[in-house]
Amino acid sequence: MSVQYAYGTGTQREQPAAQPAPAAGKALPPDFGYDDEHPLLDVPFSLSINGQRYTGEKLSLMQLHATCDEGAPLGKGTHHVAILHFAFENFSVTLHPEITVLSEADDGASVFQFAHPTGHHLPQLRYILNSFIAGDFVTLDGMVSYTGPLEPKKAKGEAAKASIADRVRSISVAAVSGLLILAAAFVLFKRYTTGHEMHPVFIEQAGQMMRATAPGQISYLNPSAGKGEVLFSINANTGDVLNFTMPCDCEAVVSQGINEGATVLQTDLILTIFVNTSEIRAQTLMSIEGLNRAMNGDVVTMDLNDGRSVRVNVIASEATTAASMRGDLYIPVTLVPVDGALTSEDIGKSARLRLSKSLPWL
Repeated sequence: MSVQYAYGTGTQREQPAAQPAPAAGKALPPDFGYDDEHPLLDVPFSLSINGQRYTGEKLSLMQLHATCDEGAPLGKGTHHVAILHFAFENFSVTLHPEITVLSEADDGASVFQFAHPTGHHLPQLRYILNSFIAGDFVTLDGMVSYTGPLEPKKAKGEAAKASIADRVRSISVAAVSGLLILAAAFVLFKRYTTGHEMHPVFIEQAGQMMRATAPGQISYLNPSAGKGEVLFSINANTGDVLNFTMPCDCEAVVSQGINEGATVLQTDLILTIFVNTSEIRAQTLMSIEGLNRAMNGDVVTMDLNDGRSVRVNVIASEATTAASMRGDLYIPVTLVPVDGALTSEDIGKSARLRLSKSLPWL
């Protein structure tokens, strides 16, 4: 029984049990295996038999030609289990066929025959040889690189579904990326055009502020004084006694921390006189940078804690000038809102000051 195997078909057919007798005067070559031997291919491989290593020269589905690197001859006609190894660029394939030694030369050149050509090694070996014939293998210095497909082709219906799914996925990724870019651009734009002051804004009833005109000690304080009566007195550091009189018959509220015997500096607020109880004002401490922005045309908005936003104008007073001249980082300012924007119900509320650049297209 002999077997013929085609690389592409994988069919078997029976042959007569006896080989045809050779013509007279013609002897068969010693490495002749079958009358329909497959062509030998120059596929790089290595062979190991009983611990002896061979460098592969040529290979077919029937025979192996290799050169012994080290070890003694195995013996012609002996039967062995070999380790057939193909080293690809990123992976390797190892087969374990049964082989028979056909010939061994003195220089180590050996010829082996597959004892069972249709054994378990056949599918892998046939695929490797067919791929080599098709040009899917590139050899570089004994290394085999495979450039063919790694998985079977998909059916047309599956390919169309995969194409639609990939397109939807690509569109989704592009949309999400665009939204993230827009969000990042909006954050950068807001950070460039908008700034907030650190200190809170206090909304209170407007009044006439009476401040110390010289540093010294308060020697007399009478917030209930009538019009023309002494409201408070200061013993100045220069030795003079400064008396301040009540300008009207109205309510006076003493500032926190001010009492008889307290020491004050120039421009310190002593008390506030309320002439018109319906007038409302807002005060806060602004940074020097924020005041410069407000003076250079930035829009100043007061965001109340109830969610409303009110446009205000920043008014610099004598206290603002004095604090700025002293080099203070934060200076007191008065905020004047739009008429009717604040009512008596807003007294006591707090707010946050926001500065925005005045851009021509906004």
